[in-house]
Amino acid sequence: MTTAILFVTNDAAIVPPGLAKVAKVTNSADEALSLCAAFRYGAVFCDAAPLANGGSGFRLGRQMRRHGISTPLFLMTSSIMSGMEGVATASGATASISRTATAILDALKSVGNAVTGSGLPGPLERPLPEIDIVIERARIILKKYAGPVASMMVDDVLDDLYPKYPTGIAVDVFTQAVASHVSGDKARADFLAELLV
Repeated sequence: MTTAILFVTNDAAIVPPGLAKVAKVTNSADEALSLCAAFRYGAVFCDAAPLANGGSGFRLGRQMRRHGISTPLFLMTSSIMSGMEGVATASGATASISRTATAILDALKSVGNAVTGSGLPGPLERPLPEIDIVIERARIILKKYAGPVASMMVDDVLDDLYPKYPTGIAVDVFTQAVASHVSGDKARADFLAELLV
C-alpha cells in the first residue's frame, strides 16, 4: 500500500499527476503540522515561500522536528539559491528542491522505502546543538517578557537570521536578535542574564 504524500503549497497544480491519488494538499503550515502529528506521510513537500497565515516551510520544519515528527521534509523553491541547502537543513528539512515534478519525484526516490514503508516515524536520534538549546530556552524565558506571542517572535527572528547565516547562526547573534524584542534596558539585561546561564 502506498503512503500518502503531503503538499503544503499555495499552488496545488505543483502536484505531479502521478501522485494525485495519494496527495493531500494544504496551504497552511499549522494544518500541515496537525496532519503530520495525526497521520503517517511518506514525505512532505512544502513551499519555502510564505504560506497562508504567515507560515513558511522553514517554520514548519522547525515545528515538525520540535514535535518529534521525522517525516522527510523537502522545501520547494522556484530557484535554488546559493546556501539554500544549509538554510533548509538548519530549519529541519531533509533538503531543498526546485518546484518541478521531476525534482519532486527524484526526492521521493531518495527517501526510498519511506513512501511505501509502514510503521510510525521515531524521534530524531541526535543531540541538540547548543543553538537549538538556546532557542528553546528563549521560547520559555521570553514568555515572561512578551507573553504568549514569544514563540512566534522567536520564529520570526529565526526566519530573519537563517538567510543571513546559511552555515549556522551563532548563539550571540541569536540572543541579541531575540533580546531586541524585550522592551527596556533593564528588562533586556535581565532576559539575557537568564537566557545565558
